[in-house]
Amino acid sequence: MAAPLSSEADRQQFEFFANSEHRPPGFWRSYVYKEIEVTTVDGRKHLGWVYTVDPVSESVVLAQFEEDREKTVEIVMRHAIKGITVVNEDIESHKEELDHMFITAEDTNFSKHDLKTRRDELKLWLEKNRLPVKVSGKEGELLSISDALVIEPPYSAESCRSTNEIILGRIQALIRSKPTPVQ
Repeated sequence: MAAPLSSEADRQQFEFFANSEHRPPGFWRSYVYKEIEVTTVDGRKHLGWVYTVDPVSESVVLAQFEEDREKTVEIVMRHAIKGITVVNEDIESHKEELDHMFITAEDTNFSKHDLKTRRDELKLWLEKNRLPVKVSGKEGELLSISDALVIEPPYSAESCRSTNEIILGRIQALIRSKPTPVQ
């Protein structure tokens, strides 16, 4: 596990201004799973691990992991952000916790075989609808569509990830319309 960044020279600081343009999604994606400190225009500092950043509103979702308290989640709206400092770049230290924060019990009741079946059925359905879908991920656990959208287990409409809301909405609608099982 990497130690937190200690010197100011090791920290990344970005200034934000109320009238600045939207940042590209890759800019925000670079913060996911890192510990950051967000300074807001009112002078307050918000410390936490980045769970996600909404690509449209550019609001940052921070999770705090306190030893004696429950996990807390805080949303910092883009218009309130004055600056962001990366405090810890070790994306592996809280990645698993962050990924499992919002998983419901129904999402965890699938065996590996069930997940593979769901993945394969969804892949077939997407291919029948002429989408360029491929299996990706370290263990073949993800479905990717043209590098614009990723579908994670358990392969439901809610497990789609994309920075393009139009693509996201259309693929989610297509997944919801999938017959069970695919013929």
